[in-house]
Amino acid sequence: MKKTWKKLGSLAAAGILALSLAGCGAEKESINQKVQQNLFDSSVSTMETLVSYDNASMEQAIEENPNMDDFTKAAFTSWIDNSEELGAYLGMKGEQTAENTVKLDSHKYVVTLKAEFENRDAVVELVYDSKLTPESVGFSPNYTMGEKMQSAAVNTVIGIAIVFFILLFLSFVISLMKYIPKLEAALTKKNAPAPTKAPAPAPAAPAPVEEEELVDDGELVAVIAAAIAAAEGTSTDGFVVRSIRKSNKRTWR
Repeated sequence: MKKTWKKLGSLAAAGILALSLAGCGAEKESINQKVQQNLFDSSVSTMETLVSYDNASMEQAIEENPNMDDFTKAAFTSWIDNSEELGAYLGMKGEQTAENTVKLDSHKYVVTLKAEFENRDAVVELVYDSKLTPESVGFSPNYTMGEKMQSAAVNTVIGIAIVFFILLFLSFVISLMKYIPKLEAALTKKNAPAPTKAPAPAPAAPAPVEEEELVDDGELVAVIAAAIAAAEGTSTDGFVVRSIRKSNKRTWR
């Protein structure tokens, strides 16, 4: 398996020495024709080698080789992500030349290849740095106008559905706001301390009963009885003096 994934890296770097030697006389912003051709041929070989692997082999290679170089790992991952949609590789599509497919963009060499696959065609883009070291491989499936419109319509419907769902959810949340005061009142009532019973009023003290001052002095009683009888013009036989109390009145008639 090591030889399998190392072969891809070897193919990508196969023309590095020749490319470097051929590019020595090239201008700063242009690409030497021989460099273009070698870079084109190397990119085609790299792409065809990559698409010949099955997903299981690439996944196993990534798992068994943690020190795999970044370019090979990225290339395997890109093909794994697109292989099911594209299908088996059938060959290059249309007439392609190094002059039309190799471009210099921001000091990086970009090789664009049009490939034909079982399910749909795709554009394969390989990027090299200024030292002609491969950096990445990307697959861009070609979709028909109908497929693009269908995808756009589906995305629009999903977006509108999400917006309406969020609005409905917000409306539902706002409708629950009216229950908040009732809930707060119920919680306040539940957490309020139990009312304490007021102490029973103390019984009123009975009114003091004025004790009768009983006088047992018979002589004094007889004198008072005689005075009353004289004042009333009657005899002492008509009434009986049972008690004698001190009067608070200061005046006498």
